Amino acid sequence: MHFAEIDSTNNYLKDRCSQLPHGTIVSADRQTAGRGRFNRKWVSQEGGLYFSVLIKPQHTDFWPNFTQLMGLSLCRAIEKLFSNTYLKWPNDVLADGKKLCGILSEGVLSEGHLQGMIIGTGVNVGQKTMPDVGQPATSLWMLGIQADKQALLQDIMRFFWQDYPAVEKHGFAAIREPYKKRFPFIGKEIAVRNGEKPLFGTVRDVSERGTLQLATANGLEEIYIGDLIV
Repeated sequence: MHFAEIDSTNNYLKDRCSQLPHGTIVSADRQTAGRGRFNRKWVSQEGGLYFSVLIKPQHTDFWPNFTQLMGLSLCRAIEKLFSNTYLKWPNDVLADGKKLCGILSEGVLSEGHLQGMIIGTGVNVGQKTMPDVGQPATSLWMLGIQADKQALLQDIMRFFWQDYPAVEKHGFAAIREPYKKRFPFIGKEIAVRNGEKPLFGTVRDVSERGTLQLATANGLEEIYIGDLIV
């Protein structure tokens, strides 16, 4: 279903999680209360592609990896339009070194059990200017590409459902190799911020669990959540 304007596509699915089937997708032209990771405001300008998908995995052992699957699906779809597209762990998509897509995933709990998971995504498609979002950002239009939002959404979801059964069964291991091919930071010195103090080190790998392995002055650290700073 599609809305011209909505507070948040994630909120719509969260409020109706028990009533809606697995695979429900909601999209909107504008969001008045969009959010990013760590409750950051997501500026939903006219021209962007904003959508959320509701999934209800039969097995919930690997639910964090579905977000990484969405990141990979975005990258696969967009790289067909613009070749210099890649992933920044855990799930941002960058083009020409600038942020092009963001993802916010939220679990819906009922009596202590995961009832469903909502993966909300924003793709900068037709915006002609980008506001300050704390890091350089771009849009497909600014990269010289005029993309059809509906066709792009269909392509993204085709890639997502293609690998969904394998991720549900095996987790990140099922998509590790194609993910790593699109993650150009292995062997590079970076910082990861999770809290106030960043952690510095050299990226060693992305593990079979989807965690970042960072060689630091204190040894090898396994990072489960955080912002990669390059």
